[in-house]
Amino acid sequence: MSRRLATLLLAAVAAAALNCAIAVAGGGPQNVALLVNSNDPDSLAVANCYIELRQIPATNVVYIPWKGDDRSTSGVLFRDSIMKPALAELEQRGVLPQIDCIAFSSGFPYLIDCARMWPNEQFPKTSRPVTSLTSAAYLSQFLFAERKEMFLGNVNLYYAPTVAGKTKSRAFSASEGWGPNGPEPGGLKYYLSTALGITHGQGNTVDEVIASLRRSKGADGANYRGTIYYMANNNVRSKVRDAGYRDAVAELAALGVRGVVDQGTAPLAKLDVAGLTTGTPHLLLRDSGSTILPGALVDNLTSAGGQMMLREEVNPQTRISEFIRLGAAGASGTVCEPFALAAKFPSPALHVHYARGCSLAESYYQSVAAPCHLLIIGDPLCHPWAKTPKVSLPGFDVTTPLKGTVTLTPSAAYPDSRQASRFEAIVDGVRTATANPGQPLTIDTTKLVDGWHDLWVVAVDNTPIAVQGGWVGVVEVRNGKGSVLLSVVTPSVGIDESVVLKVTATQKGDVEVFQNSESLATVAGGEGEVSIPAKTLGRGKVKLTAIQAGTPGIRSRSLTVEIR
Repeated sequence: MSRRLATLLLAAVAAAALNCAIAVAGGGPQNVALLVNSNDPDSLAVANCYIELRQIPATNVVYIPWKGDDRSTSGVLFRDSIMKPALAELEQRGVLPQIDCIAFSSGFPYLIDCARMWPNEQFPKTSRPVTSLTSAAYLSQFLFAERKEMFLGNVNLYYAPTVAGKTKSRAFSASEGWGPNGPEPGGLKYYLSTALGITHGQGNTVDEVIASLRRSKGADGANYRGTIYYMANNNVRSKVRDAGYRDAVAELAALGVRGVVDQGTAPLAKLDVAGLTTGTPHLLLRDSGSTILPGALVDNLTSAGGQMMLREEVNPQTRISEFIRLGAAGASGTVCEPFALAAKFPSPALHVHYARGCSLAESYYQSVAAPCHLLIIGDPLCHPWAKTPKVSLPGFDVTTPLKGTVTLTPSAAYPDSRQASRFEAIVDGVRTATANPGQPLTIDTTKLVDGWHDLWVVAVDNTPIAVQGGWVGVVEVRNGKGSVLLSVVTPSVGIDESVVLKVTATQKGDVEVFQNSESLATVAGGEGEVSIPAKTLGRGKVKLTAIQAGTPGIRSRSLTVEIR
């Protein structure tokens, strides 16, 4: 994408009759960068669903034409062909400072082999220089600097240990440096990361991944009256963590959440599984008669849980994809032999962080001291236990076009005693203004292109978890007289058909059509039709926008096309 049009995509605010409440814990859509393999139909379909569900801003979606192996790639190729280009693109768009999480759609290798970075190094057998897709992103600071320590110790300083039966939970920020006692100047930096799904090998189907993402979104704030089950047995996979079960149950009880310690590998005939921690090579949840509630995390300690391309006859251990298939929102498993080392797996406090309102991604990374071999799948923003506010904008009329300087006076109503610590105005994914409670949010619309834009007003609460909630609407900026209309001939087409779009601009000049941040076609002179093969967009609901460069630039109202 050109820098000129990247700038146009960043400029934002614009008007309409659409507005709705949003609720986001542990960061929000504006804090998530979504990486999509533009060469993989599964990746496009999963990404389209996630963008729709979570309203991921166009500025945060990065398309990478990965053509490599489905299973693995080298550390150098991952760094230079996936991670560095993605971060560079986000930086060019001006949103990198607010990105806390890298979410991978399907279609990327789940195993990153870094051995060639240190050809003469003899690593201990417990520290094989192999990492997962998600851990390679989380530990990218180590990977960029070729620091072998990422494999040799407990390098996750965001990890929250349980001390004297107590565990602290806290919000994550990629802009913070992390030290042994929390954020500190010059500390280590990370990016939260999950894979939305793995659709090759023993992974899930696209439909299974999409169903899981929809369940996760529906579980937000549900506070299910379910039970967290900790299963103890005589296998080393259980024994390595079961000493911490009682402390976790006690911490859950203090939050009003029921936790129990049972004997065995799976809860039997339980209809209220809100979370599970266990250890066994074969977790037969399908035959247990139990029901996994939406939003639940299922964690099983075994060696091959994340090794999706191993044939079942070679290693029949239960893969984490099975838990997604059965209804879990998230699961994790190692991509190489980890040995029974507790630091490489989520601690029992995984569910404690989650129950306090942390997001799925925050909960996992606060509970794993040495995540290098761990693959995490699921919706990073899922937050069933969060208490989110209702944010309103008194006196703001979304049907009136905006011009000049606009002042917003947001308020946030919470279901308990917490309060907002700050408000943020976010235009098309870009943080535009910040204000303390009682102070106005001011937006200078003369610095923005005319046309239609997404406006978010987010409240961040005053707890250590910094839960978000907010308001989102579509608004129009109209400081000039020009406009661009984007329309579609047929709003629903088959994957083997084409999407025919019409562009009409009131002023002369080329108009470019985008899917999120990806340029699809140019209409010369600002008037005409374009035909786009549906397979390049992917299945699902696709958001398209037309932008005309110039002074001032003009942005159309976005439209949605369904690809069947």
